[in-house]
Amino acid sequence: MQAIAPGKVILSGEHAVVYGAPALAVATRCHIHARFTPHSADAVSLSGSLLDSAYSLSSLGPLKAQLDQRFDAFSADTLAIDAVLDSPDQLIAYVLASQQFCCSGELRLHSELPTGAGMGSSAAAIAVTLVMADALMQQQGGQPLSAEQRFTLIRYCERLQHGRGSAIDAAAVTFGGLVRVESDQVTALDCGLGEGWYRVNTGTPSISTGHCVQQVRSKFAQSAIWADFHQVTDRLQAALGQPDLVHAAVRHNHRLLQRIGVVPTAVAGFIEAAERLGASAKISGAGAVAGDCGGQVLLYAPGLDVSPLCTAFNYPYFPLQEDPQGARRISD
Repeated sequence: MQAIAPGKVILSGEHAVVYGAPALAVATRCHIHARFTPHSADAVSLSGSLLDSAYSLSSLGPLKAQLDQRFDAFSADTLAIDAVLDSPDQLIAYVLASQQFCCSGELRLHSELPTGAGMGSSAAAIAVTLVMADALMQQQGGQPLSAEQRFTLIRYCERLQHGRGSAIDAAAVTFGGLVRVESDQVTALDCGLGEGWYRVNTGTPSISTGHCVQQVRSKFAQSAIWADFHQVTDRLQAALGQPDLVHAAVRHNHRLLQRIGVVPTAVAGFIEAAERLGASAKISGAGAVAGDCGGQVLLYAPGLDVSPLCTAFNYPYFPLQEDPQGARRISD
């Protein structure tokens, strides 16, 4: 049995979505793949590029209870979010436990997504595991999950990784295509991005997304800046397909992200060079409050050759391609 789940790129509204402002994101044709192979041992083995461990089926419930207690400690400000999970394996085991998983076998995950780069790798890993677990539990007589139930479960499980995060990753990975999230309400947008969009990988930040979100919260939770983010997101949504207006919105968004301190100096230098070229760019995701790497950058450069620019900074880049379907089972 096999399944896939897409990554995502945020067009606008990262960080701001946590404070009730809207965010726009698009699911990408860059996936996490999962394959489940049954075996006779009373356990589930987690393997692949992301995982390397095994859990007895009877240990999943106690592990979930332990991680819930750790998250409660985080919520009470007695534990850092980075200390809730010991490894990515525990997050996947938690997902299985949340579904009362009872199938022995090997779950193998392979990711095309860079971790810690703002592409929603945690949400995609959770989603592909849920799709697989749901299909297997249906074979045992269970009821299928609706898309809305899957969305809720992805958010619930992802809190262990990112703390007080938003719905944007769960929305993109569940529903696919271009989505708008505002106050936890998800709207699928029936419009295209147009040409000239790229995702640029500036490297994995030295600080986790959860830590970055907490740092921004400590300084800007009560700030009026989120109203500015709200306006620029609305402007970008209305501007899609109109290059001059898109450039203006992306550049304004970048400067707002600089004000909240999540654009590393090295990444800001790349964005300045992009603007001199006639392009526009911004952090896409949490960014970073320390170090030189800022994760994923969204680059808008219709009609321009961006290869010399990205090569000069040694940043891998890829055309942004939309996945309209979201997490799903695929043929074996």
